[in-house]
Amino acid sequence: MPADARATQGIWLLLGSLSVFFVSSIILYVVYIAMRVQSDRAITQRMELPWSFIPSTILLLGVSVCLELAYRAAKRDRIAMVKQMAVAACALGIGFLFIQSDGMKRLLDGLADAPTRNESAYGYTFVLVFLHAAHVVGGAIGLWWTARNALANRYDHERNIGLKVCAIYWHFLDIVWLVLLLAIWIALVLVNAKAP
Repeated sequence: MPADARATQGIWLLLGSLSVFFVSSIILYVVYIAMRVQSDRAITQRMELPWSFIPSTILLLGVSVCLELAYRAAKRDRIAMVKQMAVAACALGIGFLFIQSDGMKRLLDGLADAPTRNESAYGYTFVLVFLHAAHVVGGAIGLWWTARNALANRYDHERNIGLKVCAIYWHFLDIVWLVLLLAIWIALVLVNAKAP
């Protein structure tokens, strides 16, 4: 099997296993929140979505767009655009991590404000957001590597597998984040409907 085909197959196997992990984690999160809201030990603290999740979502989607544009530019030998888009993707990824850290801090602050840990959904939400952020940090390393290679003129119509793999991974992170936001929104509705 050619190296490019092996790399593509490898990223799809990785994303398949990560999908099982994230899907099961998100389903368990929503089920747990729903069960806790209905139980004797109900979650009593109201929950708010950190405002920073909105701009961080835009930045995350921007990373994918830039990587996709860089990959398409490489296939057409538009090297200057490859460099611009790869560097832009790297900058947006760093911006995502920076803004996302504020959202994570707000989740921890919400947990700290709870009368007891059992009365808050912030801790569980933080764990899910942290798991996603950990995978984004791994993706940021790939972004740095991709931008470095783009600046060194290592991508063209024949050699672009690094861009392709990085773009696929970030598209996956986008999907996970959007599904995660939906799950958090469902938890928010459930918790706030019952909380005083």
